[in-house]
Amino acid sequence: MFRVSLVSSVLALGATGALADAHAGTMGYALAGDGAQLVMMQDIAEPGNVTSVDLSTPVWAIAYRPVTGDLLGFGDGAIFTIDPASGEMTDLGASFMDDATIADGAMVALDFNNAIDAVRAVSTGGDNLVYFPDGFGDGDERAGSVRRFTHLAYAQGDAMAGTTPMVYANAYTNAVPGAKASETFQYALDAETDALISLANNDGTLATIGKVTVDGEEVDLAPMGGFDIVSASEGDNMAYAILQMEGAENAGLYTIDLETGAATMLADLGMGGITGFAAAKGM
Repeated sequence: MFRVSLVSSVLALGATGALADAHAGTMGYALAGDGAQLVMMQDIAEPGNVTSVDLSTPVWAIAYRPVTGDLLGFGDGAIFTIDPASGEMTDLGASFMDDATIADGAMVALDFNNAIDAVRAVSTGGDNLVYFPDGFGDGDERAGSVRRFTHLAYAQGDAMAGTTPMVYANAYTNAVPGAKASETFQYALDAETDALISLANNDGTLATIGKVTVDGEEVDLAPMGGFDIVSASEGDNMAYAILQMEGAENAGLYTIDLETGAATMLADLGMGGITGFAAAKGM
């Protein structure tokens, strides 16, 4: 079902002139309704211009695939493409290895590593899975499958070493539309340490970059929302996140400084409980 969502009922946002100038041309997608509704900002610079579609099958997380421009959804034992205009979903027939599971009740994050055109799912339960799309590599046996890699854990010597992470959002740099990247770097958000961190791919090793702050004050992140990086070209990376603070009813749309973890609010979302986020140029 397609519908134009009233600002008061789905997203109550207000754009400023600075927002319009700096972020024009970036499209945003969010999961609401326990993963059963896809909410779309046609342009983050005009965040009040919102539509939504109902999904026939709820998904846990979404990600933009730069090479093809597709929007993918990760659900219970399935990977889908999602048509943002209609909500139509196509099951890609991914083969899940026996141990490629998500912990019960965990929040899932999803993003494409554009250097290899494969998508990583991580969770608040420490899961670390990768879906290798059909056609991956040159006769690679992993093509079309979802596989488990090393559980997430902080590196020895890190300030948060020994802390059990609650990673609920991840994002790769150099998500350049229409092409693979020569290299990428993966960032993530941890609701247990309230920090921006790095995530070392299959190794699962986490390293603290900095506490997430708003207006210079550290925040208490709820494991809700999402995180993505938009890349006009390699090395030109703009990080966006939907953040909800513990105890708050509503979430907000922010930019994230990838060097410090400082978050700057772009718009106040008139709702909470968002469970996934993806953004792209000209998606």
